[in-house]
Amino acid sequence: MASEDEPLSRQTWHADLADDPFAAVFRKHFAALRTAHQAQPAEGVLIAAVDGNGVFDAHAHLRLPASGIAHLILGRHERCDVVLSRDQDVSLRHVLLRATRGAQGQLHLRAIDLRSRCGLLAEDGKRCEAIASRGPLFLRVASYVVFLFPTGPSAKPWSQDADETWRGFAPRNQEILPPPQPLKSRAAPSANALKLATITIQSSSPQAGDLTSTHAVWSDQLERGILVGRDDRCSHGGVDEGNLSRVHLVLLSVDDEVWAIDTASTNGSRILHGPPFRQLLLSGETHVVLADALSLRWAPALHAARA
Repeated sequence: MASEDEPLSRQTWHADLADDPFAAVFRKHFAALRTAHQAQPAEGVLIAAVDGNGVFDAHAHLRLPASGIAHLILGRHERCDVVLSRDQDVSLRHVLLRATRGAQGQLHLRAIDLRSRCGLLAEDGKRCEAIASRGPLFLRVASYVVFLFPTGPSAKPWSQDADETWRGFAPRNQEILPPPQPLKSRAAPSANALKLATITIQSSSPQAGDLTSTHAVWSDQLERGILVGRDDRCSHGGVDEGNLSRVHLVLLSVDDEVWAIDTASTNGSRILHGPPFRQLLLSGETHVVLADALSLRWAPALHAARA
């Protein structure tokens, strides 16, 4: 995908409420959505979810940070930041939403599928691995419609008319990453990928026994997100450690930075001999502990090497 400040393509989705199923949901819940949007004067993004029966089920606000990143986890698990509990096809931890501030101070959004079973659908109905946006972003998560609206002084104000407000969202600056590859294919770096680090995972427990494994970390994998957890769909998963969540941690690159993001896990993540965290900038060699059961050591490469 493009780096944070490179231009994105301008998607010309339907602007007509009569033709667009997302717009129909927007019109039905316009009063509630407008009220929720007006209640958030701070810079950030309003996340609103409508279930498959047309019920306005959940909403939250993600504040845009002055620097670094902010994130939310959407999923069926009760610990998620936005809980989508009305559809069993929603994975326990389904989508990572990440927000950053661009060079000109504008909102940059990225929605990343956490290798969920039914995936993440763009507005055109096609499954994708991630979507980057510089403005409003609309998704399908199983039977849910999820709206992401920028908030704050720089966000375009809404009128009192649903049709007029909807047309003001187009065209949208977005980039869509294609569907995820099979796990084995995804583990192999692309031809131009750079080796940026190694991670060493250690576990010693009655469930998993003694385990130590070391893995190369490549730039293209970090851009898509490296998942660590108990589930086989994780890049580094399948660990028989009961305290570990199915998808517990994501390692993710944002321009020249790499972040460790706890996915609202049940038993948490912390720095070794240090405090717990939901997100952590990996600046140099770092040792973290997941669920007090699995240790992960991040060691940056002294010199980046191509695959």
